Amino acid sequence: MTALKPSRRGFLSAAVLLGGAVGTGLLSGCSGGSSTGNTAANSKVALPAYIPSSLVEADLPGKGAAIQAGFFKYPLDNLRKTVAAAPGNGNSLSFLTLTFGAVGTAKEQNKYWQFMNKELNADMDVQTTLADSFLQKVQTVVAGGQIPDMVTFGSNYPIPQTPALLKSKFTDITTHVSGDAIKDYPNLANIPTEAWQATVFNGGIYGVPCPRPTGGAPILAYTDSFNAAGVTAAPKNLEDLRKALKAVTDPGKSLWGVSNPFSAAYYGRLGNGSPNNWREEGGKFTHEIETEEFEAALAWAAQVKQDGSIHPDGITVEDGNRLFAARNVATTLGSATGWPGVYAAAVKAGTKVAPWVAPAAEGKSAVLHAGSPYGFFTAFAKTDDAERIKEMLRIANYMASPFGSQEHLNVTYGVKDLHWTDKNGVITPTDLAKTEKGISFSYLSNAPIPQFNPGFEEGTKLIHEFQTKTEPMLINDPSLVLFSDTWSNKKAQLNTLITTAINDVVLGRKPVTAIKSELVPAWKAAGGDQARKEFEEAFATA
Repeated sequence: MTALKPSRRGFLSAAVLLGGAVGTGLLSGCSGGSSTGNTAANSKVALPAYIPSSLVEADLPGKGAAIQAGFFKYPLDNLRKTVAAAPGNGNSLSFLTLTFGAVGTAKEQNKYWQFMNKELNADMDVQTTLADSFLQKVQTVVAGGQIPDMVTFGSNYPIPQTPALLKSKFTDITTHVSGDAIKDYPNLANIPTEAWQATVFNGGIYGVPCPRPTGGAPILAYTDSFNAAGVTAAPKNLEDLRKALKAVTDPGKSLWGVSNPFSAAYYGRLGNGSPNNWREEGGKFTHEIETEEFEAALAWAAQVKQDGSIHPDGITVEDGNRLFAARNVATTLGSATGWPGVYAAAVKAGTKVAPWVAPAAEGKSAVLHAGSPYGFFTAFAKTDDAERIKEMLRIANYMASPFGSQEHLNVTYGVKDLHWTDKNGVITPTDLAKTEKGISFSYLSNAPIPQFNPGFEEGTKLIHEFQTKTEPMLINDPSLVLFSDTWSNKKAQLNTLITTAINDVVLGRKPVTAIKSELVPAWKAAGGDQARKEFEEAFATA
């Protein structure tokens, strides 16, 4: 069979791409700020009213941020406008953002960019930077004092001293969007409340969010490979999963059960009910690595390695994506946003893939770790010009137009026959779109993301069934709506310690007891204990 091509982003998070890119000192010219972002004041902020859009009825209904609405075709024969007039005033507006792929061609040669500027009635100066250097770019821009009109902030790469930076250099937009004020921007009102929580700092709302689905990560499994090995159904418990991974492994055919130590350990963490980063009980925070569930997960993953089921060349997340795409492994860790590309590639390669639920260990209840309800938010540079603020909000409102609207079609796909073609509601991007769409307008804001995989209806049904089944299993990370400056500064370093320890234990270089005797003390000393203290303080005043 044909090898699968890896998706553009796979499930590699911005945290992996960007971790450690910027250090302290970002705000050397700004006043200090609370390491917890004034949580007591934040709790009093009235968030924008949530008014879901009913523009298009989904083929598969969604539910909040956990279950995405599913669509089989784009309703091209019934497009409706959600913005009555061009949102801009003809001004020049700068926007600093990032991309996970190639940067698009320059504005002078970019027909998509020119089209969007005309649609918006604004001369958008979009400064797109590759993700792995974005934090360094932000640091340089802030140090230089020339803040663009709009700047992307992200959930997986927290900028050190974010509250102080926002207070000093960006605009509190609370009066424009709080409560019923958001009704002036109906597409922004369609953004779920959970996503807006991430924009609250210093007792105010400091940005417009880009919502993301919170459904947990599936195990991506080549079911035809498992069927050939005698495994005809998804495993019902963690021990059966281990046996299935062993059964499908066939080094003679260059096929192993799982892609890398991290994926194997994550299956075990979910099956043992391990916390989603942190567990909060009575105001006290315990990190996942300090729990018995985490140790049990690594012991299970080490057994998977002893079985010979982990690919010998699989170490990093990138390895996992590459090996799964090449069909050298039967499973890897996936994501809801990456699923459409994975499923489409599998069908085109003549193979079968399904999203499996991590099954429970004996005597345990399996969980799924809910994702962040937002991927990014856009903050506006500090200004007292109310009309300037409203103009930027109107542009964000255009970007957040819901699926099935003319504006959503424009932002997502560009110009018909130039950037995309249509066949019975199946939209196919052209080669030009691949070179021009690297310009990241959609990171200014967006509507809730549906499951839409043109031409692959069965794949949309599969992931919708997965999300519906696993919604009751989701557990949240209690730190997501809190801020810790130590966590912002040290998260990458702390995560590196954890990843190294996972590899050491799963690969047999160290015993499971090394988690408690070596990893936990090192993690505490490197900033984990201080971050815990700051999260607990923030939680106490929330």
